[in-house]
Amino acid sequence: MATPWLALWRRLALLFLGAALLGWLADRLTLALLLVALGCLAWQFWQLHRLDRWLRGDRDASPPRLGRVWDDVAAHIARLRRQSRKRKRKLSKLFQQFQQATAALPDAAVVLGEDDRMVWCNGAAQRLLGLSPTRDVGRPIVHLVRYPGFVTFLAQRRSGDSVEFPSPLDDALLLGARLVPYGRKQRLLLATDVSQLRRLEQMRRDFVANVSHELRTPLTVISGYLETLLDSESPALEVWRQPLHRMQEQSRRMLHIIEDLLLLARLEARKEPLPRQPVNVPALLADIADDALALSGDQNHQIEVSADPALWILGCEKDLRSAFANLAFNAVRYTPAGGRIALRWFADASGAHLAVEDNGEGIAPQHIPRLTERFYRVNRDRSRGSGGTGLGLSIVKHVLNHHGGQLRISSELGVGSVFACDFPAEARAEPTAVAVRTGIDLR
Repeated sequence: MATPWLALWRRLALLFLGAALLGWLADRLTLALLLVALGCLAWQFWQLHRLDRWLRGDRDASPPRLGRVWDDVAAHIARLRRQSRKRKRKLSKLFQQFQQATAALPDAAVVLGEDDRMVWCNGAAQRLLGLSPTRDVGRPIVHLVRYPGFVTFLAQRRSGDSVEFPSPLDDALLLGARLVPYGRKQRLLLATDVSQLRRLEQMRRDFVANVSHELRTPLTVISGYLETLLDSESPALEVWRQPLHRMQEQSRRMLHIIEDLLLLARLEARKEPLPRQPVNVPALLADIADDALALSGDQNHQIEVSADPALWILGCEKDLRSAFANLAFNAVRYTPAGGRIALRWFADASGAHLAVEDNGEGIAPQHIPRLTERFYRVNRDRSRGSGGTGLGLSIVKHVLNHHGGQLRISSELGVGSVFACDFPAEARAEPTAVAVRTGIDLR
């Protein structure tokens, strides 16, 4: 069966052959061929005109139906239009379902286009951010949410980060926002009401701080009486000496936990900027190394300090001492007798770094992400026996956060661990004095 195009070519060939024969007989060959060609061209233009009117939706127009080629073209277009209408109805239904789902979300969702201009927002965005899906479309989001912290967060364009700021409609409402990039030059802004969560966290911090503060006084009294009894030379107390020693150890441990809890509460409650003063970190590490040697006692750990004497940082010396000491003392507690512990303080292009290395038993990979949680222990029995409170790494994390730093942990079972404190380059300070400790390598 001939295709429509082949049939069209045959029809045109016969038409031109007939015109040529008539023109030859009338001695007007050129004129006959020209008239036929103009007629064919006019007919094709007329069919194109009808097709154009039909595609534009003219109700009085009908698709071209003269000739199988035009019939096939019109049928194919009609089929595509039916498929397009089906897809349009399906997409419209999906879009309605999407709008219903996002309208039911308790979190604000805002689509940001190029230059962070608002494209669309859901109902929660109207309640939490005060945005209008009609009035504010096309306006930059920074003109609608003007909190400085949010504007800075938006300009950084770092995915995964988050920011908290008060709602433009109610200062008592605290929102947590994050950005999710998607599509082409588009981002999705998600804002959640975190007011209740922050209130609960504040209640927890207040409770822990108050209970710790109230427990410290009676424990101090108990510890004092136990020390008095142990110092007594009365023969009647000789049989009670070992239980009294155990009681004193546990009371001291409880006091240590309470002190760490109070320090954590102070770090979490701190909102004002830290006093930025030059801290002599090499001298600080030398003092901590002496304390670590005393803690090691007869276990004979090899403790080495390697520090650049000219490398100081800006920060709070008391907090930094607490963080660095926790890392060093943990290394002593969890490194077998005779093991090696190294404290390295150095700088590179990214900033200043403290690395506390040991060749202890190491930590399994599944435990590392949770090490900075309060009271989390890899081995609870060993932690209690070594005198650990389970709060040291939480203190380290909070101290580093206040100094713009971060904690990195790497470990391998049977090889050892490395706990690194990374400080940004802008935290470096010019030394006002250089302390060199005798017997300790400060390089």
